[in-house]
Amino acid sequence: MGIAVYVSGHGLGHSARQVEILRHLPEAIPLTIKTRAPEWFWRDELSRPFTLIPESFDVGCIQKDGLHIDTTATITAWQMIDQQNRERFPTEVEDIRQRGIRLIVSDVPSFPLMVAKQLGLPSVCVVNFTWVDIYRSLDETAEEIATLNRIADGLEQEYATATLALEAGFALPMSYFPRKESVGLVARSLPNNPIPSRERLIPALPPTAQRKKLALVYVGGWGLPIPYERVTEFTDWHFISLDAPPVPPPNWTVLPRTLMEHPALVDAVDLVISKPGYGLAAECVSLGTPLLYPPRPEFAEYPALDSVLRQWAGGIPLSRSAFLSVQWQDSLHRAANLPPIPRLPTPGGTTAAKRLSEIYDGFT
Repeated sequence: MGIAVYVSGHGLGHSARQVEILRHLPEAIPLTIKTRAPEWFWRDELSRPFTLIPESFDVGCIQKDGLHIDTTATITAWQMIDQQNRERFPTEVEDIRQRGIRLIVSDVPSFPLMVAKQLGLPSVCVVNFTWVDIYRSLDETAEEIATLNRIADGLEQEYATATLALEAGFALPMSYFPRKESVGLVARSLPNNPIPSRERLIPALPPTAQRKKLALVYVGGWGLPIPYERVTEFTDWHFISLDAPPVPPPNWTVLPRTLMEHPALVDAVDLVISKPGYGLAAECVSLGTPLLYPPRPEFAEYPALDSVLRQWAGGIPLSRSAFLSVQWQDSLHRAANLPPIPRLPTPGGTTAAKRLSEIYDGFT
């Protein structure tokens, strides 16, 4: 008995979303999680029993850095994983059967939906976009566009086999799902701690930073191609990150990931500076922490994210050229002078977990 959860390893946003949902499931339900996302993330974030299998069933997109997609490499990688999926399909079906799985959840590979169909199991996609949307939005050579459209056509057919899609905010239309329900944004919860987040953070910073404005910069696994030395110009600010820049400037501190929970870190700072992605944007709007971000028009989900962030009082968009050249002075001044920002509701974790439990309990 149990639930099998397939999670894309493309970035940590999919894993962060699933962590918040799965922590609300009854612990009596056994969990098998299949993902190439880092094991340390799951062990740190999900404090309940689960089995982790380090396997990948999708590609997402191959990126040159945090803002640019390599379309040619993406197509090549997808062709490889597609062939691998075809070859291991019978083995995967048998593995799910042997584990006694009663429900398959995907965020957002399409392959596990076909496994569920083969076994007659219910399947649920937790989504705000899928790889159909990503591949159809890439604008390259005519030959590459034709290839991407063929890939997307096949993926649409696979996504259409899902029993249900749980739409988790910042969502694209995704009309190829025959049945959808909205659960709302999913954001990792602020932990219960009697010490305010800012007070927990301050001892980890140098004395010179303790009376300055604090900005959390998301460098990320693909890197952020900016001239880091320019942040020294912003003398009223101290910058922090979890990933080290090539040469950290004097007004920059690289924190250990184990220092505090990520939502607490977002809660502790005055500003987050990052590309706009689902997990981080959801945490910012749920905690009322402003977000300074550049456009990402190559990413299909960007218009949905940008729309919410612009309507919310804490979104601070900046042109890509200004962002990448660290022309942040006006934006930092704006962030420093914002009135208190509303915290948007993020009920998706508990709502999605409730629906998964209902589907799991209802399957015989």
